[in-house]
Amino acid sequence: MARQGLTHADIINAAIELIESEGLHSFSLRELASRLHIKASSLYNHIRNMDELYTEIGYYAISELKKAQLRAIEGKERTRAIEALADAYYRFGKERPEIYKVILSLPMVKNDAIHKAGFDIIEPIMTAMDGYRLTDLQKRHLQRVFRSIMHGFISQEEAGCFRQFPEDTAESCRMAVRGFILLLEISEKEARI
Repeated sequence: MARQGLTHADIINAAIELIESEGLHSFSLRELASRLHIKASSLYNHIRNMDELYTEIGYYAISELKKAQLRAIEGKERTRAIEALADAYYRFGKERPEIYKVILSLPMVKNDAIHKAGFDIIEPIMTAMDGYRLTDLQKRHLQRVFRSIMHGFISQEEAGCFRQFPEDTAESCRMAVRGFILLLEISEKEARI
C-alpha cells in the first residue's frame, strides 16, 4: 500500500538527494525505499519502473546543467560568453559530480525522449557560439569539441590524473578554453557564410 501523502515528486526528490549524497554507484530502489520509510515494492505504486525513475532524474540533471549555463551566458557574447559557459559547466561538474554522472550515463538509457532531451545540453553551447559567424556544420562539430574539453577536465581531475603537478587544474582548463576560443575565431574566418 502507498504511504499516505507520498507523491511522485517526493520520490524523484528523494532519489536525487540520495544520488547526490551517496553517489550514483550506490543508488538502488531498495535504498530509496529505505529513505522514504516504505517497502521497495511500494515504490511501484508511484513509479512504473527503474527506467521511468532514472529518466526523470535525467531530465532534472539536464535541466540543472542547462539552467546553470544559460544563466552564465546571459547578456554575454563571443569570448565572454564562451568563458562564462565553460566556467558554469566546469563548476557544475565539480560541485554536483553525481548529478553530472547521471547526464553522462543517459546515452545508455533506451528512451527516445531522454535522447531528445540531450539537445538541451547542447542548446547553451550553440547559443554561446551565436556571436561567431559559423556554419551550422561548424557549430555541430565545435560543440563536440567544447564538451570534450570540459568533460575531459572534469573526469580526469576526478580520477586523480592531474596530481603530478601542484598547479591549479581550473587554470589549465581556462587555458584549454582560450584555445577553443582561438579555434572559434579561426573557424569563423574559414566559414563561407
